[in-house]
Amino acid sequence: MKLWASAVVVSTIISLGSARSPSGGYAPGPAQCPSVDSFLREGNSISEQEKEWISERQAKSNEALISFLDDSKLDSFNAEKFINQDNSSGINLGVAFSGGGYRAMLSGAGQMLALDDRSDFGGGSNATNPGGLGGLLQSANYVSALSGGSWLLGSLAMQNWRSVQDVVFNDNDDLWNLTDTRQLVNSNGLWTIVFPVLLGDLNGALTHLNNWYTTKYGPGIGDDLKAKEKAGFPTSLTDAWSRGLAHQLFPGDVDNYMDSYTWSDIRNMSSFVNHEMPFPLVIALGRRPGTTVYNLNSTVVEINPFEIGSFDPSLNTFFTDLKYLGSNVSNGVPTSESCVEGFDNAGFVVGTSSSLFNQFLNTLVCDDCNSLPWYIKPIIKAFLSKLSKNYEDIAEYRPNPFYKSEFANSSHIAQNDTLYLFDGGLGGEVIPLSSLMTKERALDVVVAFDNGNDGATNWPNGSALVSTYERQFSPQGRSAICPYVPDEVSFLSQNLTARPTFFGCDAKNLTDLVKDGVTPPLVIYIANRPFEFYSNTSTYKLSYTDEEQKGMIQNGFDVATRLNGTIDDEWRTCVACAVIRREEERRGIEQSEQCKKCFSNYCWDGTITQSEGPYYQELNFTDTSLTNGSEVFYGPPPPQESSGGGLLSFIFKREEDFDIPVVRSTSASSTMKLNIDTVVVAMLVAAMVMI
Repeated sequence: MKLWASAVVVSTIISLGSARSPSGGYAPGPAQCPSVDSFLREGNSISEQEKEWISERQAKSNEALISFLDDSKLDSFNAEKFINQDNSSGINLGVAFSGGGYRAMLSGAGQMLALDDRSDFGGGSNATNPGGLGGLLQSANYVSALSGGSWLLGSLAMQNWRSVQDVVFNDNDDLWNLTDTRQLVNSNGLWTIVFPVLLGDLNGALTHLNNWYTTKYGPGIGDDLKAKEKAGFPTSLTDAWSRGLAHQLFPGDVDNYMDSYTWSDIRNMSSFVNHEMPFPLVIALGRRPGTTVYNLNSTVVEINPFEIGSFDPSLNTFFTDLKYLGSNVSNGVPTSESCVEGFDNAGFVVGTSSSLFNQFLNTLVCDDCNSLPWYIKPIIKAFLSKLSKNYEDIAEYRPNPFYKSEFANSSHIAQNDTLYLFDGGLGGEVIPLSSLMTKERALDVVVAFDNGNDGATNWPNGSALVSTYERQFSPQGRSAICPYVPDEVSFLSQNLTARPTFFGCDAKNLTDLVKDGVTPPLVIYIANRPFEFYSNTSTYKLSYTDEEQKGMIQNGFDVATRLNGTIDDEWRTCVACAVIRREEERRGIEQSEQCKKCFSNYCWDGTITQSEGPYYQELNFTDTSLTNGSEVFYGPPPPQESSGGGLLSFIFKREEDFDIPVVRSTSASSTMKLNIDTVVVAMLVAAMVMI
């Protein structure tokens, strides 16, 4: 189904909560402290507010799930009777959107569109769209996202849970416009940014940031940062990054791109108050002061409308009212009569989740890194080293909300006046699952979208899910639960990334993974792959033409729907079988023959591929597998390019097969010529450190 050929544009009236920052702008401001003994609680459960909210949401999601199941053509199945049985607490469903810059945001938008029954493409009883999963989003209690996925989630959540269809087809606000004139960087004379950086000409360098000085609706990015600093709060590159993103994600005519809107404002929006949206979680990682290290042991920090905190033992603490983030506290007790509001700026929250600048020292200028030309590498390394030394490459949360927390096991967090956060996916867990799939939340099923760019091909290889699985066995993964998954070679050789795959299909096989009586959820894993567009674009790609944007969203929809049900017209039915599986197991109900067939087709069978030597990933795709064959659905491979140290070319579909052009994107390995946008980002980093 061609989305742009068949959409019916329906305008949505956006009802937004009032702005929360007392300053009326990006800067936080003073506010009266609430009557609380402490802002901190131990990270051994979800909050009472979340429990109450989820209880109300469950009633709404039950209704939506009944409709979803009714439209899924399950044999001899009474959805209303199944869901509303007296002894059932309901099915706890979550959806997770991975990181990956604009690639993840746009691919995720198409995937979310496929799950949303507000769209014209959801499927179900709509016979012309059999592959759609419309209603699954309405059936979810939770939605988590990080990095580029958080841009998608944040953009929609801050607009009262606006639909993707409304944003894309009713573009009155010019949102998600990533063309050259609207991208973060002013592309006019792009390479000239090198000269002011080297000469120390700050004004010349900053002219390459769109909206730095002023905007159509109010102060520019530079003024926002100055206001925050004047209010007594530190700023870093993440603040500029965050406000730049806000100009693409939020409507400009709403308080100058939601300049003063906060993440805790979601609590006041009608979609949240009425439990008409899933509970949103944005994920970041914590960095130990004085280091640039990040890995699976990095502290996973979640930000939800009520709280910020972590189940990880290193922190083991939640700050119980996000609204007052930025207040000076000691072990949760305010140290003055005045508190702060407005620190949890919405753009800053999603900017924090995508603050990837911390990685450049490890991936651009390390001793073994060959991405940059030798004559540029030492210059960029000097800039980046200074950036990291001054903590400009990450998000600074000062004052530290967890200062002297009695619950934290790491003195590096609790005894520091600043909490340092950065991109939630840099530790390896690119799909935000460790905070979602916890024993405290006890989910039954999770739909996990992997839009990462693993290895030399820029397509997912399963490593994100492998990371989640492995983390549960570490001390930091005390609360995490995840079903068995294979290694990356098995993911690729068994085509588990080329088609959707179910993990954890039988609870009886997961007894060794149960924590505190909670069984890991069944995971519906769906990885990015090409159907109508090659969507493996670089994470550092900063601009997209209108055709590229549409192609990315269209392909994301195709990925979620199995090419609109043309590959498997029972795809929606099989997803329904997965959704009800844990509840069937709890009641001792045997699967139907229909669902057994689905599980035979989609469940990982536990096989591990034994590879005697290096495994080389196939570069092409059929409908259901990876291949190196040239005579396949996507056409023969183009000639191998030889410039830039041996660029690896991808196999692209013939343009004449599509209504929209196919992007001829190349992906970089560690020895490849660096994408121009990566250099731009690095130069911007260098420019910002000189501010």
